[in-house]
Amino acid sequence: MIKKIGEIEFELIGKLQLEVDSAGILIEYMPRVKPEVRLNKYATGPFCHFNLPSSSKVPGVYAIIISEEIKYIGESEDLARRFGPSGYGRITSRNCHADGQAINCKINSLVLKEAKEGHIIEIWFYATKDRKIMEDKLIDFAKPPWNGKPLLHGKRNTRKSGVLSISSHIGIKNDFLVALKALVTSAEQSGLKKIKIRAGDLHRKVGGYPGPAHRMPSCCKAMKEFMKPGDYILNSPPKGAGANLVIEYYLPRH
Repeated sequence: MIKKIGEIEFELIGKLQLEVDSAGILIEYMPRVKPEVRLNKYATGPFCHFNLPSSSKVPGVYAIIISEEIKYIGESEDLARRFGPSGYGRITSRNCHADGQAINCKINSLVLKEAKEGHIIEIWFYATKDRKIMEDKLIDFAKPPWNGKPLLHGKRNTRKSGVLSISSHIGIKNDFLVALKALVTSAEQSGLKKIKIRAGDLHRKVGGYPGPAHRMPSCCKAMKEFMKPGDYILNSPPKGAGANLVIEYYLPRH
């Protein structure tokens, strides 16, 4: 089968096959990550295992297409490797680190989300040695949603008249929520019934603290918004936001 994206003819390579259990239910998981590890923004998961059975091992540009919509365009030297266990197909704890493969986490979790909604994920491919140049041209043409930065994450340190933009504030808070969820998930997997988290420690995990450009108010706000009935503020700074804010979260968090 052939599909045109712009003037380029892509060939259908196949459909992603996600791992299921004996009852045919999609298997979801979260890698174990040490609490002190700083995470990337897509490390919250959940993730899945998948493969592309008939993938090509030649260089080129690929497109992830779902329900006739181009979701993502990328380039690879080896398509089988890109969608295999060392690429998008399996997420390890190392992928989740701040200096890990954030794009692997992003694509894997988005694939799982689409599969859970009953969608079929197709991979189309165009073989070319000029894969990087062609990738840029096709992204500019198709503007796939998975290639761009979601508004949720925003742009860091974008200032206008000395004030962070609204999207920046959202992105900053999300960084802390990602780190919070990772700490909680790790504690749940260890069998703990509750976990105490201090704002200063959480901010160090995300980065930028201590320092003149710290984001402690956003950190404390994220911690408080993450609370559920039964959680308890063990220590609150005089102004409500500070490094010594300590909250005890009860587990598991359904």
